[in-house]
Amino acid sequence: MMMNFAKGMQWPASASKGNFIIGILEYPPLASELQSVSGKLKLGNRKVEIREFETPDAISECHILFIPAYKAKRLPDVLAKIGNFATLVVTNKIDYAKKGAGINFVLIGGKLKYEINSKAIEKRGVKISSDLKGMGILVE
Repeated sequence: MMMNFAKGMQWPASASKGNFIIGILEYPPLASELQSVSGKLKLGNRKVEIREFETPDAISECHILFIPAYKAKRLPDVLAKIGNFATLVVTNKIDYAKKGAGINFVLIGGKLKYEINSKAIEKRGVKISSDLKGMGILVE
């Protein structure tokens, strides 16, 4: 899903150089899983790099940042730390798209869906494709 999100976004020129970086805040199982496949992944001609951050203060520039539900209360700290970086913040905690995450995974009727806060995404200089918007649940 992270790669689908990456492909469905238009990143500003300032974020289009070097590796495509996916950050994970304190969630070793996901970081490990993504690292095991990241060597094979490319976004266009860019390598995909996975970085795990132990605290919001340790976060450096990344394109996508996943915050697991048990760390969601740190969202305000994360948003302050990433400032104006062109970062897509992804969570999986109820109502967190409304609290500033760009994309939030939710279970609806036993199926995994995602909410999209296009204002939060565009505030960071990232544009979301209409295709990706059409597959999600828009919240503001």
